[in-house]
Amino acid sequence: MSVYDLLKEWNVTSYKKITLEDLEDITVGSTLLATGGGGDPDIGFLWAQKIIENSHDIVLIDPEDVPDEEFITSVGCLGAPIVLTEKPPGGNEIFKSLEAISNFLRKKVNAIIPAEAGGVNMTIPMAVAGALGIPVIDADGMGRAFPELQMTSFYIGGLSPTPVAASNEKEEVCLVQADDGDVAERIIRSAAMAYGGISWISSYPMSGKDMKRTSIHRTVTQARNIGKIIRKNRAQNTEPVEEVVEYMNGSLVFKGKVVDLHRDFGSEMTKGFSSGTIVMEGIDSDKGSTAEILFQNEWLHLTINGKTRSLPPDLIILMDPETGEALRTDIIKYGYRGYIALMPADEKMTTEKGIEVCGPRAFGMDEDYVSYEILNGLPAR
Repeated sequence: MSVYDLLKEWNVTSYKKITLEDLEDITVGSTLLATGGGGDPDIGFLWAQKIIENSHDIVLIDPEDVPDEEFITSVGCLGAPIVLTEKPPGGNEIFKSLEAISNFLRKKVNAIIPAEAGGVNMTIPMAVAGALGIPVIDADGMGRAFPELQMTSFYIGGLSPTPVAASNEKEEVCLVQADDGDVAERIIRSAAMAYGGISWISSYPMSGKDMKRTSIHRTVTQARNIGKIIRKNRAQNTEPVEEVVEYMNGSLVFKGKVVDLHRDFGSEMTKGFSSGTIVMEGIDSDKGSTAEILFQNEWLHLTINGKTRSLPPDLIILMDPETGEALRTDIIKYGYRGYIALMPADEKMTTEKGIEVCGPRAFGMDEDYVSYEILNGLPAR
């Protein structure tokens, strides 16, 4: 059965066949939404590109068009982005993880949803869906990227990330079943460390009904639209930053260059995350000011002149001023120039449960969540 046979069975007539241009735009846009994390986007892009070139269609469908009873799961990588750059997948890892989930639950996966809207974990699901001949859903579980398994709108909405399966390039598979999301995260993170810092997972098995209730809708389209803006400005040789920020209802708060950088990676010190801080010296209108960003795979906490200006789950995006493309935590270097934009988290992520799961204290910060608009004296959303 092809993806089109499946959609016909579901009575779905409205869908988007992803072109190579769409894929390029989604890759660029999702790397911005990854808020500094998400890994090397070229890994997912090249895999999905190969799928299309081998005459396999990648078909995007609206979340509302998925039947309530259908079985869905997410796929992607878990670990440190800096390791992913040095240790790309062999190609079969995710299929082994999916097979383990299907065999354990005795259910066939009929659609794939990205767990996050960030970088490689948006493009890898598209490649997998195309290879399997099933649709990819225009939604995700964060509206951005976060480092831990339980930090999703799925979990906030009451779904379990387990059973979750993780595999490596040797196709060794670890299957975890746990009621508590934090416990599942710790176990599956340990598996990633045992695999050398990165693993390829299938998680959050769910029904179509639960997906529609808990996911953040149409984020693949959002990523594609951001990529289109950047591509259009590149063709016109204009800077896209302001147009991207306006599209995302955000605010540009700092212009600077990196003058200090501290990055750690290690099983004991950082539990398999790429963690650290960067310090930026202001340029142009921000000359004389200093910004500091703390990161754990993703940019998480921003201060300007010692005052907190953004807290998770709001998005901190560091952009190249000329191209508008994302500056990631795994590639940032001394001397890089960047513009810092702040954007609001989806409302599902800022509920009481959302702040408990992915707010400041979930990252060990001794601060209560306050929206970036209030912290920067901007009109409240």
